[in-house]
This record gives sequence, structure tokens and C-alpha cells, in this order.
Amino acid sequence: MPRKTVAEKAALKRMLDAARGKTRVYIGSAFERWRRLKELHPKLKNDEMIAEFLLDRYFYFV
Repeated sequence: MPRKTVAEKAALKRMLDAARGKTRVYIGSAFERWRRLKELHPKLKNDEMIAEFLLDRYFYFV
């Protein structure tokens, strides 16, 4: 398989960045608290697990 050209690599990067951007959530000043929660709860291994944990707690009390 031939190597990808610089233009092909750039196009692939743009496509992947666009796809990732569609699911990105900006939490602003809450970022430090988010990371602290991750440190305090080692079972929450990634951001998806943290989000599910927080949503579960929210809907439990609503």
C-alpha cells in the first residue's frame, strides 16, 4: 500500500477533527472539578463514565 500524501493526511485529520467536534462538550470553569472527580473515583476510568455517573445521580434525585 503506498504512503499517504501530505494532502491526504491533512484531509483525514480534518475529517477526524470534525467528527470529534460533533461530540465535544465544553464545560468551561467546571473542568477542574471534573478532573478532581476523576481523581477521587478511580473506577471512573474515562470521561464517558464520569458523564454517565453524573447523569445517573441527577436523574435519581429529580
